Amino acid sequence: MPLFLDAAAPDMPFVYVQNPTGGVFAGDRLLTSVSADAQVRLHLTTQSATKLYRMESGLAEQELRFALGEGAYVEHIPDALIPQAGSRYRQLLEVSVAPGSAFVSAETIAPGRRAHGERFAYELLELTTVARRGGRELCAERLRFAPRESRVDRPGVLGEADYLVTVFAVAPESDVGALADRIDAALACADVPGARGAAGVLPNRAGAFARILAADAPGAGRMLRIAWAAARACLIGLPLPEGRK
Repeated sequence: MPLFLDAAAPDMPFVYVQNPTGGVFAGDRLLTSVSADAQVRLHLTTQSATKLYRMESGLAEQELRFALGEGAYVEHIPDALIPQAGSRYRQLLEVSVAPGSAFVSAETIAPGRRAHGERFAYELLELTTVARRGGRELCAERLRFAPRESRVDRPGVLGEADYLVTVFAVAPESDVGALADRIDAALACADVPGARGAAGVLPNRAGAFARILAADAPGAGRMLRIAWAAARACLIGLPLPEGRK
């Protein structure tokens, strides 16, 4: 059952996706499919962080598919992915937008179970994001981390940072330059120790995206909210909800 938690958008349902197993295991094949009708507003999140457990063999896969009707606005802001030592995981997120619709998504990648001394001890983490309109691909990205093959903490990748946050705002009908500039300016002005981020325009002017590096989970969370707040204000003219967890 959805909850209605945003006083500024009382018609926007908040939907929480829950995994009854408490985590993701080898052989799991997970599918989330969301269809938003015309003019619908929706916020989708997870109950808590997604834990990727050690996998002795095989891997886990997840597909997230979103179809937006005309003028729809959908936010997908899950809690962090925590890839534990020995885990292997592939994820595909596909969104199809219609005229006037907008989709905001964020993904936070943790280094592992820091309290257990894990830092980039997983085997494989592969995240693919694809945006389409009318069946035509607007943009696509694939992040692939395989720490045993190539160090994640080397310069030019994560460096000294532990957390990586990516924010996508797919909104082809918007002023994508202004959208990217607003997110970038908000991140540039953020006073979050150990964190930095920047934003730019997506290929084919499909929208904007931001990349954030952070030293710890609180910093990653604060920077995510800064980028999300800027995107939300630009796309629907509303502030973030006061609380959702």
